[in-house]
Amino acid sequence: MSERLVSYDPYTGLQVWHSYDPMTDATTIRTVGDCEPVLEMNKRMANDTAFTKEGIGRDFWLYARIPAAIQVKWLIEDGIDIWNKHHGPRISRKLEDPEWKYLKTTTRHHKFK
Repeated sequence: MSERLVSYDPYTGLQVWHSYDPMTDATTIRTVGDCEPVLEMNKRMANDTAFTKEGIGRDFWLYARIPAAIQVKWLIEDGIDIWNKHHGPRISRKLEDPEWKYLKTTTRHHKFK
């Protein structure tokens, strides 16, 4: 089974790969992206308490940054669309889950409506 690159988005870094297995007649579409640079920056921001305090003081709090690859994962696996305002409560639960805490740019808590 061979795999070929279908698309690459230089802005998000997402790659979409296609593979086909003629033995099983199965097609697979796989999306890949490097999350590490965003996660490292999130960690630095979360450890900078002045960053959060200043943001809240200016009525703009950067609460989390979710890499494109994770946005795709949530959409496919959980049906969560971070751009859908009605998905706010589900996004809030995800971000408060210890499994996803590295997406937050703060150690504080907030619930999306």
